[in-house]
Amino acid sequence: MELTITRQIDAPIDKVWDILGPNYTSAGDWASSVFASAPRPGTAKVANAPAAGRVCETSLGPFTETIEAYDPDRRLVSYSATGDKMPGFMKGLRNTWQLSPSGNGTKASMTLRADIAFPMNVLMGWMMKMQFRKALTETIDDLKVYAETGRPSPRKVKVDASKKAAAARQAMA
Repeated sequence: MELTITRQIDAPIDKVWDILGPNYTSAGDWASSVFASAPRPGTAKVANAPAAGRVCETSLGPFTETIEAYDPDRRLVSYSATGDKMPGFMKGLRNTWQLSPSGNGTKASMTLRADIAFPMNVLMGWMMKMQFRKALTETIDDLKVYAETGRPSPRKVKVDASKKAAAARQAMA
């Protein structure tokens, strides 16, 4: 399954890239689905990457991400994700951010690729696609607010005030 969400962001491409590229490990600062994030231990397997990946405490439990592609010139970062609570039929999950200049702003595209085993891809694929679409839409909208204002979105502020987010941040401290 593949799903792409695109947004026009009224911020310079260098500013948006700084959030997604060099500050990749800080998604917990702006993404409402990420309660807390930190660099993943280990050596980066991709040249110029800011880290090997990141660990995230999320609304869906802990995830470990590995940077699979990182190209500052193309403003592209791609990473695979694994999580303890990922169902066994989820064989792979990869997310790619691609930025391009658009007028005085930035066109941001987020593409999710999920490898779902048969027969679950047929039985649950449509439902999972709806859930992924919601998560991607919220994430790219959070990025838009953060890049344009320098502040987290109202949704992120609300999530961060929850007991679940506080517990997740404490667990990562």
